[in-house]
Amino acid sequence: MQENQFIYAIPSYNRAGKQKTVELLAGIGIKKERIFVFVQTAEDKEAYTKAIGDKAKIILKPAKRGVEARNNILNELAEQHNILMLDDDIKAIGVLKGEEIRAIDSAREMDGTFEKCFGTCKKAGASVFGIYPVYNAFFLSRTISTLSPINTVFGFAKGFKLRYNEDYDTKEDAELCARLLSFRKRILRFNFIAVDADHRKTKDGYIDDWHQEENIRCVRKLVFEYPEIYKPQKDKPWEVRSLVKDSKIILSGGKKR
Repeated sequence: MQENQFIYAIPSYNRAGKQKTVELLAGIGIKKERIFVFVQTAEDKEAYTKAIGDKAKIILKPAKRGVEARNNILNELAEQHNILMLDDDIKAIGVLKGEEIRAIDSAREMDGTFEKCFGTCKKAGASVFGIYPVYNAFFLSRTISTLSPINTVFGFAKGFKLRYNEDYDTKEDAELCARLLSFRKRILRFNFIAVDADHRKTKDGYIDDWHQEENIRCVRKLVFEYPEIYKPQKDKPWEVRSLVKDSKIILSGGKKR
């Protein structure tokens, strides 16, 4: 691995045969030495090594919840590397080209796209970044949001010190963003990049009743702890709405939407 290259890190549990993100990255030529899959049990270590050990490094770090697994990644890698933290179910990562979204299909483009994101963050003094939450060209734009909280943190700059709040079984990214904003830290969102993923959700947007109940609990906790940043959505009490007025940088060929 070349010096200063970022790491692709993927937390996963009990899904050895369903590693779409690893297949995507390996399929376009990302080398094994840069793909780290963090598993939580010895059984998973064995199963994942058998299934994708030729495509990714399998790292066993015991955890009982997803938020703990994400902190394991930060504890293990953040001191020495820029980290692109990805879910394990991503089918495509796309960028806006003209009026269409086009899936990245080469290691060179994938690396180049996110190296620019990390570089932009460094210049802006931001330690984390996200991408647009919907894989739909209609909503994407050639802009960078600089103040808005983000649904999922994708990029963590080398040396990132904060960790996820493990009181949050869900909405942990929202809490992390709120903490950063309360410290007057910048967060960037690249609105011309999005992922197409199988989120394993029901038609109502949840994997099961526990996740729906936990989302509602965490929304209430977020609103209580960060009333100046979030309020609950009226029609969706399991989601938060940002109260922070966004600011956007318009890139060449772009416009606000």
